[in-house]
Amino acid sequence: MKFKIEQKDLYEGIQKVQKAVANKQTMPILTGIFLEAKKDKGLHLIATDLELGIEHYINANIEKEGSIVIPANSFTQLVRELPNEKIDFNADLEQYQITLSCSSSEFKLKGFNPEEYPQLPEINVPEKFKLPINELKRIINEVEFSTSNDETQPALTGSLFSSKEDKIIIVSTNTYRLAFSKMEKSISLKSKEELNIILPSKTLKELTRLLEGEEVEIFVDSNYIKFIFEDITIISRLIEGKFPNYKQVMPNKFNTKLFVDRKLLQNAVKRASLIAKMDSNVLNLKTENNKLIIDSANSEQGHAHEEISIDKNGPDQKITIDAGYLLDVLKVIDDEEISIELIGPLNPLTLKKGNKDNYIYLIMPVRSD
Repeated sequence: MKFKIEQKDLYEGIQKVQKAVANKQTMPILTGIFLEAKKDKGLHLIATDLELGIEHYINANIEKEGSIVIPANSFTQLVRELPNEKIDFNADLEQYQITLSCSSSEFKLKGFNPEEYPQLPEINVPEKFKLPINELKRIINEVEFSTSNDETQPALTGSLFSSKEDKIIIVSTNTYRLAFSKMEKSISLKSKEELNIILPSKTLKELTRLLEGEEVEIFVDSNYIKFIFEDITIISRLIEGKFPNYKQVMPNKFNTKLFVDRKLLQNAVKRASLIAKMDSNVLNLKTENNKLIIDSANSEQGHAHEEISIDKNGPDQKITIDAGYLLDVLKVIDDEEISIELIGPLNPLTLKKGNKDNYIYLIMPVRSD
């Protein structure tokens, strides 16, 4: 196995697949990256932890074909530190050892037998459709941060991906907050009218990091989903289980609606959070005429007080919420104006993008004992 490749190209390729490398060493070979040199295709990179797999093709001058698995951490660090010049890559496939030569540097690194590396799963009799990448990235980015870390409730550690008539909907919740986003797009399915699957949070993170181009081709069966775009393929296991009925907690009415400049609110919440996180990390919000008043909970550590101008329809309101939950959503939406709908102190706060209906974010109130 022998090829020449630019250091920059190899390092960027490794970066694209390495997040799928296994962290735990239950199978040591999964801590490596599979490399395959093909004269007609270039250099093929694969990483997988058996839940998520990423493969990527890079242009390279292939002199001799072959394959090997190389420990990801050592390989990444080594390639990163090499000069930005052409690398000569040679692999001894009997000893499973590679030699990297670049400028006046030369390094040897032990690898694994490529025949022991698991193949990425096939998608059996899949549903198949295409989606615009910009819109898919938007709806994923707007909800992914709201997934749960509680492994005892697997369905909540991912996001519901659903096709409904002429819409694609994606929803995340940890039961204390909920994020809902949609795009106007109809897809044609062979075997059913709707598609309802749960995508792992890790898969969603990698999609927002890697998606590029205009369109992504998606294949889905009962166990896996595959995304193909540009020169990258992502394959992910789906989460089994039933996603909670999110519609039951989404308010269909409100008593008061506020319109507020997102950046002003974000900056005020960020400052108030510096004090709030010293104690319970909660903020007390209340409206007085055309002002939104933000106070941190009273604490021996200190106190924060902010006031910002708002447009308000309805009576004054107050609510206590988790500061982090509000700050999280203000980081991911980029509309200049947002709206906040309130019912009362014991009901969820609903945040939207101005008067648009393509995004809804709920924060449950914090109840004081």
